[in-house]
Amino acid sequence: MRSSVSYILSSTTSEPNMSHPDYEQYSHDHAALLILVKHLGSQLKNKVFNKFYERISRVNSVKITDSTGQVRNILIRYIKDHPVENNDWGDFQTHRRLLGLISLGKYDSQQELNEICRVHESLKVKYTNTLYDSRCILFGANDEREYPSDNSSPEEQSIVSSSEVLSSKDSSENSDITNEAQDKSSVKEETTSSSYNPLTEGESSNKDNEEIKSDKVEEKPKSPVKTVREKFTTPSNFKTRALFYNEAEPCSDLENQLTEFINSLFWVLESKRLERSREKLERVSLLLAPFEKKDFVGLDMDSRNNKKRCTGRMTKHLGDLCLQAGLLSESLSYYHSAAETLKSVNDWLWLGAAYEGLCAASALVLYPNIQRNVSLHRNSSLQEGSPKRSNSITTPIEVTKKDIMNMLPPEEISKKYREAIIHYSKYQNAGIIETEACFKAARISIEQNHSLQAASFLQNVVFINLTLSEQEKIQRFETLSDLYTQTGFTRKAAFCQRLAATRYVSPQNPTPNWNQCYNLILQSFPGHKIMLDPTEMCSNNVQMGWPLLQIQLLQELVVAAKRMGHSALATRHMTYLLQTMWKHLSPTDQKELAIQLQSLSSQCEGAPVPLVLDSGIVIPPANLSNIPVCASFVLRNLQPHLQPRKIETLKRDLGPFLFTPINFGSLERRTNKPQSKMDFLWVENDVCEVTLKLVNPLPFELKVSNMRLLTSGVVFESIPETVVLPSDTPTSVTLNGTPKESGELEILGYSTHTLGVKSNCRLRYMLNFLPLYSIEVIPALPTMEIKTSLPQSATFSSFQNFENVVTSASISLYNGESTECTITLTNTSQVPIEMLEVSIQSVLDPSLQDQIFKWSQENLESQLPLMPNGTASLTLYLYSAANFLATGFGTAELSSGVFGSSHASSIMSMSAGPSSLPSRLNSPVHSAMGSSFHGARRNELNSSFRSSNSGQSSMTTTGYRSPGALTLPQHAASSIVEGQLQLRYSGGAGLQAGYCRTCSVFLTLEMLPSLQVTNWDVLPAETSSQFYLVLDIANLTSQEMELHYTPSKHMLIEGHESCRIPVPVNRCPLSKLTKLYMDQNSGLDDRLDLDKICSEHIANLVDLRWQLLSLNVKGKATLKGITLTPNMLDIVRMSPLNWEVNINGDYLKPQEEINCDAGDCLNVCVNISNSLEKPLRQLMLTIQFYQDHQNGTHNYRLETRVVIVGGAKKLLPTLEPQGKTWHSCNVLFLTPGQYKMDIQCSTPDSSTTVPAITGTAGHTWRYIPAVDINVNI
Repeated sequence: MRSSVSYILSSTTSEPNMSHPDYEQYSHDHAALLILVKHLGSQLKNKVFNKFYERISRVNSVKITDSTGQVRNILIRYIKDHPVENNDWGDFQTHRRLLGLISLGKYDSQQELNEICRVHESLKVKYTNTLYDSRCILFGANDEREYPSDNSSPEEQSIVSSSEVLSSKDSSENSDITNEAQDKSSVKEETTSSSYNPLTEGESSNKDNEEIKSDKVEEKPKSPVKTVREKFTTPSNFKTRALFYNEAEPCSDLENQLTEFINSLFWVLESKRLERSREKLERVSLLLAPFEKKDFVGLDMDSRNNKKRCTGRMTKHLGDLCLQAGLLSESLSYYHSAAETLKSVNDWLWLGAAYEGLCAASALVLYPNIQRNVSLHRNSSLQEGSPKRSNSITTPIEVTKKDIMNMLPPEEISKKYREAIIHYSKYQNAGIIETEACFKAARISIEQNHSLQAASFLQNVVFINLTLSEQEKIQRFETLSDLYTQTGFTRKAAFCQRLAATRYVSPQNPTPNWNQCYNLILQSFPGHKIMLDPTEMCSNNVQMGWPLLQIQLLQELVVAAKRMGHSALATRHMTYLLQTMWKHLSPTDQKELAIQLQSLSSQCEGAPVPLVLDSGIVIPPANLSNIPVCASFVLRNLQPHLQPRKIETLKRDLGPFLFTPINFGSLERRTNKPQSKMDFLWVENDVCEVTLKLVNPLPFELKVSNMRLLTSGVVFESIPETVVLPSDTPTSVTLNGTPKESGELEILGYSTHTLGVKSNCRLRYMLNFLPLYSIEVIPALPTMEIKTSLPQSATFSSFQNFENVVTSASISLYNGESTECTITLTNTSQVPIEMLEVSIQSVLDPSLQDQIFKWSQENLESQLPLMPNGTASLTLYLYSAANFLATGFGTAELSSGVFGSSHASSIMSMSAGPSSLPSRLNSPVHSAMGSSFHGARRNELNSSFRSSNSGQSSMTTTGYRSPGALTLPQHAASSIVEGQLQLRYSGGAGLQAGYCRTCSVFLTLEMLPSLQVTNWDVLPAETSSQFYLVLDIANLTSQEMELHYTPSKHMLIEGHESCRIPVPVNRCPLSKLTKLYMDQNSGLDDRLDLDKICSEHIANLVDLRWQLLSLNVKGKATLKGITLTPNMLDIVRMSPLNWEVNINGDYLKPQEEINCDAGDCLNVCVNISNSLEKPLRQLMLTIQFYQDHQNGTHNYRLETRVVIVGGAKKLLPTLEPQGKTWHSCNVLFLTPGQYKMDIQCSTPDSSTTVPAITGTAGHTWRYIPAVDINVNI
């Protein structure tokens, strides 16, 4: 045909050396029949062609029974492209010959059908030297296809030579067979289109070698096939069998047609093998490799060596044919014989081929299941670089290994391959043969698990100098990479992948492919110890790989992604580079790469989300956790006044039986509390804080925006923060957030937005940090604002536990002064306050504290619940409580300034008991003064009080004021009292959970001295129901003080001066003392109780009110804690005996004087009654007269002046309760003068009737006051 001739003339001339290597060859391919599957026309889509190619490739092994009945296993290898010059090497190795042709095309018109047929015939002419047979698979438009008018197959099944045509079998028998099979698969019509080019589809390996599982085929009787439609017909010069199918149909008989096609190839091959085997070896022609033709021109072919050469080469050639025809034993025998012959004549090239054939045949027996990689359909879940699975050759060689002669043992295969490669290396034009042999030997070594041996074969490939195109170099490096990966040499595999990537974009490559470059660099990551996930790279403390090489590789990957136009990938990989290689970069590189990242992110911002490539590879997110560097990460507790506290509940009394289980090692378990668990609590809807210390490692200012906390667990609303970090300066940043519900909250890290990249910096991927922090969030609690009506304190003292203080109040008060402080409480939350408790904390004694601070808890509780934005008020009553009884005034102080020197002796002569704090009330105090001395002092004062009828002298009216200024003792200085008003409050769900909050108001009270009681004494009053409490009062202020000591009496005291005042006080009634008189077993403790009862009696009755006129300040002084001597107690308390004295039958009134003349006889009758509910025994009633010289001396020796007629004493054995008795006598005064009559009733010393009162010396009750008798002349 003309078209065929033109096609041949347009093709390139064959070259002496093979310029198109086949890197996908296996040793098993020596036994395979080579078939070209070609895509014709532009109507058939590439995807449809690839699907049919994969289906055809599954028919890779066919069992054929030969004429002797032996079943042979014929292997087939399908390729998509085959350079015609490779056929020239068919004599050297027969598996390089193209024996079959299958073309696929689609037509929609008669013109397209004619063109497909024309191209198919052109391909037959192109490979006419080696082609045995061909098939053309045509896909018509719907069912409008046309079969040939004659029902016979083409006469020319294959072209064996230029003049010989062999027909293996009559194909017409098969043309009449109609196959019916079940539907296996349907080919879906694709929407993509492609233009036709007979040499486009590059070489592709058959990667799916599944065993054919054909459905059963029913054969029908032969019948002529009728034309369905006479619309499309093949050209008359089309001599190839055409198989017509519809894309929409399953093409169920395709496998059967392929099996028939392989059968035809086998019988042609078998006929050639038989033809060659019948030739006489001594007459065979010399087989030559393409480049050897010029070497044997003019040589004597009849020489002995050349005849051996011809014999050896033909023997080797027969071995190749036997191997392809499925005769392994015969092929091994031929190869062994050829090797011996060729070795004797030093025919190294063909000797190497004989060795290679011997190895291939032996490997086919030993390793029938050597796998070939399969191209898998891309799945998004399958990442690039996943281990490739493949299907083994379907049918193993059914030959018993031990029965095969001349088969190489496994260890000899590699040796023979090595020798073959050495022989190939001697010929420059056999470089591709040598390369392919290295690959085949490496694959066998891999099958034998000899990795080092395989690596040595692969290393030899690198040193073979070949003139290759860029695409062939890429294929060589990719094949090397794949085989190095299988041997476990991942670093070398990665190196080859990187070289292949550079070839894709080299300047010599006319069509640079950045996508392939990117993919290959990405696939080389494992070999360079780079993980796609940056967290895995940073988690290992040991450096993996080679940092400088990794940095360079990552930079190349960034460039490839950028040239691809994928800005997001470029940003992601640059972020990865900075994150994982930061410590290996110099400061200059760090700065430059950071600027590059900022530039890249301006085109596409980096986000912490995975990126999925078209190939299905997932690029994990990269986070910049070292820009900036986090030096510390601390969770902050709430402010002290906002911290929740557990409300303590009273423990139930479970009785005396307690169960305590034995927990061995429980102490250790308590100490092994997780460090990540915080020992404090956060509160729902409260702003919580986490403090970070960040360091900017870059030499320029770094802006970090949108910083937030990363959490899990309960809902947490994080508040974004923005900060500008100076270079190399630690900066503290506080991140805030609000938990929106209660439960367990986990703080995982923080997020940043810097250099245009959003990062999620998780603590578990950062060094020197716990993986997370866990904290308990309790239900919402109310918050409260506190204000006071007093000014705040300037400073706080070192008072403990003042963290809860939210405000303060300070005031100065004089001792005895009181004031009010209004505290306003405002609920500033959305939770009502349902519980509010108030307490005071100070270092004071509780009783004194209660005097100073007072409030009404009932009034406060009546204002609850306090709703949101509601207010409540609390009135705090402050009183400057102090001890007004002086203890530190000494004799020198009093004589020098308090009362003056003229009165010091009289003041010191008084028996004033020292004052004491309330805690000292139980301390016994004994007067150092004798009773006689006390009696003289009392009589002296008593005489002065009797100077007027009203019972009040000038002293009683005006008191006594010292002329000198008062010198303050040290203890009279001002003092500071500090305390905290503590408020515990709660409400809402937080109260139900048992939590509350505590806040405090710090109170500072300055207590200034006001007045002081420096001395005191008690004197009998004009009536028996009262007594006088004589007080020396000192004004300790610098202001004039007005003192009210009775409701109707007051006096003025100048600043720093003192005065003496008598205060009338009712005597302590017997009702308060009944218990003491009734107790028969009373002792010293009751004596102290008596002192306490009388002291409290005086403190309750004496009301000292003062006022500073210039300051309009008022106050009250108390005598709490006043101490009394036994003699004082006799005057203070009421006597248990009621007295009634009659003189000459007339009732004697208290303080009434009796006037008589000398020599008059007076009748004295004394009536007494027992007011107790207890009898008094052994009482001695005594009437005694004496003279008071008014100088402290009493004269009782009046035998010459007074005569008593009758008994002056009377013993009363028993005086019953409420019982009365009397005694009378007469008295005669012999000389005039002033006399006093002392009437008393005493108990004997041995009596123990009332030991608490009498003590060991008995007790005496006197009639008070003594009766004054004036005897006139």
